Amino acid sequence: MPRIIALPLVCIVAAFSLSIGACGSARPSLHPDEPAPPPIEEALEPPAAAVYELNVPEGPRQGDPVFISVSSGAQGAFPSPAALAAMGLSLRLRYANGSLSPAAPLVAPPPPRRAVSLGGSQVQGSGPSAKPTARPVELAKQSLIVGFGALGIATRAPLGPASALLLHGDRVLAERDFVIAPRQFIAETLWLDRGLTSIRADPDPIKTEQAERYLKLIATVDPSAVFLNEGFVRPVAGNRRTSLFGTRRNFHYYGGGEAFSEHAGIDYGYPVGTPIVAAGRGRVVMAEDRIVTGLTVVIEHLPGVYTIYMHLSRMDVALGDLVERAAPIGLLGATGLATGPHLHWELRVLGVASDPEAWIGIDKVPYFRTINATIEGR
Repeated sequence: MPRIIALPLVCIVAAFSLSIGACGSARPSLHPDEPAPPPIEEALEPPAAAVYELNVPEGPRQGDPVFISVSSGAQGAFPSPAALAAMGLSLRLRYANGSLSPAAPLVAPPPPRRAVSLGGSQVQGSGPSAKPTARPVELAKQSLIVGFGALGIATRAPLGPASALLLHGDRVLAERDFVIAPRQFIAETLWLDRGLTSIRADPDPIKTEQAERYLKLIATVDPSAVFLNEGFVRPVAGNRRTSLFGTRRNFHYYGGGEAFSEHAGIDYGYPVGTPIVAAGRGRVVMAEDRIVTGLTVVIEHLPGVYTIYMHLSRMDVALGDLVERAAPIGLLGATGLATGPHLHWELRVLGVASDPEAWIGIDKVPYFRTINATIEGR
């Protein structure tokens, strides 16, 4: 059952802070010549009957990303997106062992593409990771979604009871209990030739610099980066998966030796030159040739939410481009550490590896209840 806490009648005005967890810091403008953003409005005082409720998906599993929305039955004006950001509210998960997830900023929901009934049923994802449709969304007719955030449940997150928390600094304003269910992942063995062994195992300062910059990028949380307004499409026209999300991998090196890792995304095997599209609306924050992942595109969709497209043979986007859902971004290839032509598609939520197929086929953000957690895709 949800625990609902009424907010006091005070004006919560605080500079937005990302000091908790591994969220990183807001990124400066990609274009130095862009005009300065408008000043943040003064934060509004909550309505007199400001009672907030957290809406959490039913039965999330290890490896699932989740949308958590905050609704209120209070009447009256609600903060604008700028004022909401100025409040500095955040969302976190608290696991059964007491540990906390990284913090996600609470942001205003984007305008829906079509009219949304808050009493409607959950829309089911269409990927193999999608769970059966749960019970309908239980939002009162007068409820209004005032903000939301995306969080990732790690593949090795503690099982059992957990809580979603709405926070102002360290103060808990509202929380809701739920249960994290287990998930089974398969195992596979990969035998690498001399060249692929060198790419993965040999020390290289350029490779190290690229990895550090990549990890810093996907840990960056920009509260203004709210682009996604509907669910994902599959980035390739087909579902021929050659490796699944979360697979436990055993790499056998040429000449002896081995290493273990978890597969951070999904591999789709198709011929070189197969068109690749953006899974959802967002901003290109990386488009470059990397040693391990080859030609790589990273798209930012929401604060701390990124999709990654690796091993391309051609990139058709550049840093700073705003791309729409299903827009062409490049061609499938076998560049970098690849045993054959394929697309490695990955989803990162606050740096946590998440199953990207959980978002396919969902058409309303964040009014649905479910989205389903990346390491360097190797």
